[in-house]
Amino acid sequence: MPLPLPSSGVADVAAAPRPLGAGGAGTVVALVFALTIIRLWAAGSLGLAADEAYYWLWSKNLSFGYFDHPPMVAVLIRASTAVFGDTEFGIRWLSVLLGSAASLGVWRLVWRLTDDRAAALVGAALVEATLFLGAGAMLVTPDTPLVLFWTLALLALVEVWRSGNGAWWLAVGLAVGLAFVSKYTAVFLGLAILAWLALVPELRRWFRSPWPYAGGLLCLAVMAPVVWWNLAQGGASLTKQFGRAVPTAFDPRFVPEFLAGQAALLTPLIGILVLWGLWIVIGRSLRDRAAGAVLVAVSVLPLIAYLVWYGLFDRVQGNWTACLLPASIAAAAVFGQALPQTPWLAAVLRFCWRWSVVSGVVLGVFVIAHAAFRLAPLAVDPTGQLHGWPAAARAVEQAAERSGAGTIGTASYTTTAHLRFYGPGTLPVVQLGERLRYAMEPAPDVAALATRPVLVVAESRRADEVAARLGRLYRSVEPAGHVDRLWRERFGLSARMDRLHLFIAREPMVAGGVPDLAAAQ
Repeated sequence: MPLPLPSSGVADVAAAPRPLGAGGAGTVVALVFALTIIRLWAAGSLGLAADEAYYWLWSKNLSFGYFDHPPMVAVLIRASTAVFGDTEFGIRWLSVLLGSAASLGVWRLVWRLTDDRAAALVGAALVEATLFLGAGAMLVTPDTPLVLFWTLALLALVEVWRSGNGAWWLAVGLAVGLAFVSKYTAVFLGLAILAWLALVPELRRWFRSPWPYAGGLLCLAVMAPVVWWNLAQGGASLTKQFGRAVPTAFDPRFVPEFLAGQAALLTPLIGILVLWGLWIVIGRSLRDRAAGAVLVAVSVLPLIAYLVWYGLFDRVQGNWTACLLPASIAAAAVFGQALPQTPWLAAVLRFCWRWSVVSGVVLGVFVIAHAAFRLAPLAVDPTGQLHGWPAAARAVEQAAERSGAGTIGTASYTTTAHLRFYGPGTLPVVQLGERLRYAMEPAPDVAALATRPVLVVAESRRADEVAARLGRLYRSVEPAGHVDRLWRERFGLSARMDRLHLFIAREPMVAGGVPDLAAAQ
């Protein structure tokens, strides 16, 4: 049976206004289409973020794993650039379409949960109105395929529940496996499935069926190459990602920072609907053990609890919760419309329902427009990293040629990636330190590093530290000028490069034949 709305403690559902007009289907189709076009335009108009350029480097050397993440984002970029080439649009366009597909997946998910087409349309509209997807999907990241495959996994689980057809477990296994190949956060989805089966009495029969185990084997088969690569590389990305779980100094200020970030990425009004929807979901799960409600709850709460705990010790990046978007929006679309009997809270929720989609879409479009045209002079502007790199890369290459350098060395993966993508490419760009990031690439020309000067680019905030470490590795370290990464000649970005150092090799400490700054303590 479909997932009904709760009746205890709430007023008539009809009292909650829909955030769509009478022509809901047409409105949602137009909204998804319009925002997809805007994101595609932004994909070709904005420079690459640091991580995007980094992932592009991965796509040039496909592997079963990389230092930071599994290979899905590299495969996605490789397929995308095969059509439109190594341009910003060529790198991003396929990811943009996958983001739009995720919103359609949420539409289908809510429909199958409830048999309520109106609620399904609301779900699709709400997910498009979040900054997570509305603006964020213009960039290519591991989160976009993760959200899509997470959504498909939930949808397949709903089909298992609604149809009783065990063959759907194969779709579950495939989707979870592909989610894991997208990002390791998918392990929480696997745990959610086990919790769902254990907590819902009517579903426990599946433990006696071969179908879930067949789906599990398919999932493991999809995951196996990634796990094998990690074992061959000494743990590599698995160690990097799950090593973060080790608590350090207690610092609870990160928790409110994390919660505020989630409110911003969901947009505040949608965030309120999500919180209320999840509150109803939790109550329904505890009271009735209803399969749909429990599925939504276990898909969200374990990862949220883990991240809140993690936030007691270290900063939580806002995008780490992107995979929770499908279930969170489903909770808002299904249960957020159930108004409480408390008058002031009901009034707040009515306001959220009336303006959630409009305010979210306006905010998302503003963020995209600001990224392109700098509409507001912000002191700290994350969109600034999307500008200024072509000119900066040309300046670095010209400085290297004037100094007689045979190689450009860098102190961070972000600088490495941007110089590789935007530089003329006449000189090799080699990162000094964290060489495991480039395990998939052919080894650099060590002879060139040892016999010809190397021009090193270091961000201003790290320039003194980098120079001190270089002094332990090389015979001489000489200042060679600076380069600023500017946007429209009036906006100096916080991540600009200030110093260039010319140095000559002297029996350096090496990692894979390359001077390693990390070793020069």
